[in-house]
Order: sequence, then C-alpha cells, then structure tokens
Amino acid sequence: SSGINAEWPLRPGRLFFSATTPLSSHSLLLARMLVSNSEKTYEDAIDRLMSLQSIASSFRSAETRSKNPVGGINQIADRIRNENVKITNTYLQRLGITPCDLKKLNVIHVAGTKGKGSTCALTESILRHSGYSTGFLSSPHLMEVRERIRLNGQVISRELFAHYFFEIWDLYKRVNIPNEEAGCSPRYPSFLKYLVVMSYYVFLKEGVDVGVIEVGLGGRFDCTNVIQDPVVTAITHLGYDHTSILGNTIEEIVWEKAGIIKDRVPVFIVPQCYTESYAVLEEEASKHATNITVVPPLTDYPNPPSSTSSETWSDNISLALQLSKTWLDHQALPSNNSVLPSNTAYLNGSSVRADNESALPFTLPETFLRGIERCQWPGRNHVICRGAVRYYLDGAHTPVSIGKCTQWFKRATSNSKRRVLIANTTRDRQIADFLKIIQRDIALDQIIFCPNIASSNYVVKDCEWPDDLKLTMIKTAHDNQRIWTSNFPDIPALSFPSVEEGVAHIESSGQQTDVLVTGSLHLIGAALQVLHPTFLEEETRNLSGNRETSSGGV
Repeated sequence: SSGINAEWPLRPGRLFFSATTPLSSHSLLLARMLVSNSEKTYEDAIDRLMSLQSIASSFRSAETRSKNPVGGINQIADRIRNENVKITNTYLQRLGITPCDLKKLNVIHVAGTKGKGSTCALTESILRHSGYSTGFLSSPHLMEVRERIRLNGQVISRELFAHYFFEIWDLYKRVNIPNEEAGCSPRYPSFLKYLVVMSYYVFLKEGVDVGVIEVGLGGRFDCTNVIQDPVVTAITHLGYDHTSILGNTIEEIVWEKAGIIKDRVPVFIVPQCYTESYAVLEEEASKHATNITVVPPLTDYPNPPSSTSSETWSDNISLALQLSKTWLDHQALPSNNSVLPSNTAYLNGSSVRADNESALPFTLPETFLRGIERCQWPGRNHVICRGAVRYYLDGAHTPVSIGKCTQWFKRATSNSKRRVLIANTTRDRQIADFLKIIQRDIALDQIIFCPNIASSNYVVKDCEWPDDLKLTMIKTAHDNQRIWTSNFPDIPALSFPSVEEGVAHIESSGQQTDVLVTGSLHLIGAALQVLHPTFLEEETRNLSGNRETSSGGV
C-alpha cells in the first residue's frame, strides 16, 4: 500500500455538521419565508423551467447535432456544439459568476457511458463522511427535478429549490443584455443550462467545500464543461450510447468523453472493455500535459468494503476511492495547485493497459468505509419489495451494462420460482441487441414492455412528457413486443401504456415473482413513482445507506 494513514485526518475547523445532518437549516427557514411571502412555489418554478425547454425538445435538439469524427471534425458542427459551453459561460457571467468563482468549488468532474452517477454518489459520500460539505449535480432526475441538486447528500428541498430558482430568474429578468449577446443568448437559459447554472450558483451560495459534477451528455460540449480548473477528473466505463449525437464508433464516443480532461489535472479511469479507448484517452491527455491512471481492482485494497452489488459497482468504488484520496491530497497542499498524485503509476503511451500500470491501492480509512457503506443511489442495483413481488431496478441501457445488470439479477434470484422483465429502450438504442442479451442470460417466464410513463391516470409534473412523445413511446413498446414475439415465441410478451398497468398485471397473479426493471433511467423513474412514491421523502430522513426497501418504508 502507499503508506496512507488509515485514520485519515478530517478537515480542521469544518466539522460544523455531521454526515447525516441536513445542511443549513437557517437557509431552509429563510427559503420558506421568502417563498411564502412571494407565493413562488416549487410547482411555479417547475412550470417556468419546463416552459424554457421541455425534456422532449431537449432530446430533439440534441439529435440534430452532427457527429464529430476523431481528427476530422466538421467545422460548422464544431462551432455550433462548442457554443454550448460558451453560452453557458455567458449565463454564468450574467449572474456575476466568474471562472475564479467556479474554481472555489474544488470540482471533481466525472464523465463516462455507464457508472458516472454512481461514482459521483460514492465520492460525495466519502468526502461528506470525511467532514467536508458537499454539492452534487447529477442527471437525469428520476422523480423530481430537484434530485439533480444535492447538498450534503440530500436532495435540495422544494422550498430551497424555489427560493434559488426565482432568485436567479429575477436576476436574469433585470440584467441588461448587450446587443451582441441578444441574438445568440435569450434572456433565460434553456432547461438543462438553467439547472447547471443554478447548481453552481447554489453551491457557491451555500459555501460547499467540494462540487461533485456529473457530466450530462458526452463531455467536451456538455454545459457542465465550463469548469476549467477541476481538482481531478474521471472517466467511467465507456461504450455505445447516444450514437446519434456522439458518433457511431468507440473512438468518436471516447473523444467526446475525453473533452473534460484539463491541463495538468489528474485523470482516473476504470479498466475499459474496448481497448481502442486507451489510445484516444492518452492522446487527449498528452495535449494537456497529464496522464491517464487506471484504478486497481477493489480486491487489491488491503481492507476493501465487505460487500458490493456487482463488478461494475466495484469498479465505481475503486474509482471513487482514488478520486477522494487525490482530492484530499490536493486540499493538503499549501498552494492548493493541481498536481499529479504521488501514489500512481501511469500509462506509458501504449494503447493496451498492462496490469502494473494502475493507481496503487491503499489502506482505507474508517471514514472512507463508512462513506461507501452509507451511500445511497436510487435506481441502480435497487431492490423494492411489495407483497409477494420483489422488484430489481437498474438503469442499465447499453449492451455492456445490460449484461452486467442481468448477471446481478440472475445471482440475486438463483432460487426464483418466477421471473418477469419490465423493459423499455429509447431512441438510438438497438432493441435487437438488448433482447439477445436478456434472452441469453435470464430464464424468463414473461416479458412486459412499457413506455417511460408512470400512469395513464395521473402525471408528476417533473416527469411530464408531451402528448406526441407519449404516443411515440407507447408505439415503441408495442413494436418491442412484436420484435420479441417474432424472435422468442415461447416466452409470452405483453405491452402496456404505463408502468402502473404492467405492475398491476404482475401483482394480480398473487404469485411469488422476481421482476427486473431495466433499459432506461426514465423507466426507472416511472417505476419508482408507482412502486415507492414516497421514496424521496424517506431518503431525506434516512441516510443510513440501506439499499433494500419495501413499499412501506426504508
């Protein structure tokens, strides 16, 4: 090991809260007073936010963006996409937020195809249990928009969300927009940019010690990439996803993700299943005078956590451990300048990773172990019990992650009497590949296709879809059923217009059943609305990290 003290010193002078105590109760009280006096509620904020840009239109506008091949980027497409970061900077400047302000957030920036949200959640939990105040930006939300912004591990309250939302709204309303900006940047940011800008604003106002930032889409042109001086960056498992936006080859996709690499800032990655990834990552790192460091297997640490859900979860934990240690090492430096960590061995220019070219494991402090044990990240390896039915939720949506998800489900239900799948795939994801993996790995008794719609009878405003998109999603569910039936006629398949109706069908049998819900994080959000609608409130009350729940409580 590296000789690190197992009892990692907590930051002196900052232990004004515990890892399980809500942040800034005075801020919550102030927010309630302000919101009450102005009658600007959370629902009002969501109405305004959705008016800026609906989720559906976000997808449609993103899908019109041209692909960017490595080494041959179309100049027009490059200019349009690059403006995404430039415009986000413009909106930050209108609020008086400068790059120097953003540097105060001591950011950990994480990109990847699969596992970036889990890695961020683990890293945030480790640093919070080490005594630091944390801000965490993630996407997408599962049930409510406010999930995207967390303070000290807790989803920001409705009152505080409304307070900060309208504080920013009013600032934009009053700002004097120069003529040269008016044509390209409307007065208010679009849906996604507003949330990114708002998160940075909230983190600065609340004075967090560290901002853990999950990339929304890609990396290079993602609006979170206004961060130019992160403390450390990371790239999780890479694979094929959002190919209509990021490109059809793994090299194109990796080039997009590698766009978060910054000058002389350490970069950690997990072992990649696509070996072509390494050459692209190394080339990008060399441009920024830094190196790519591969994290070690979790089992190489002298005292690894006692249990993990899956191989992917183990890789995410190892990545979070290295990010946390590097961040703490950086905080201990007198000048607080970004330096390459001392406990690492780097890739030496080869596109193939050798086993000894990885970060060194170290003895885990008790604070690190507690942070891992108590980390909560809903919708990933998430189990919910309702009577005789046990639901296994995971937001896997790529061929590789679906394979890992089905293996987790298979191990967890080895003695199952009845297995059912609730599934959906969206946009450019290949349903045929998805179905082949499912059929190969799991012995199913039935498969149910549902759109990302919780109920036909009610709507959660934060997850409302336009009517035309609802019809498209319902049609896709029918099409998926038809494709499955034509390929695997021996396993019955049904489709329903909502998750609620699919769940009712399963539970009506009264049989003991294990149900895997996967294929889309938006499907997981719809399922949580049906299976555990009070989850967010219970999560706020319980930071113990217990990942198995029943419909009656955590």
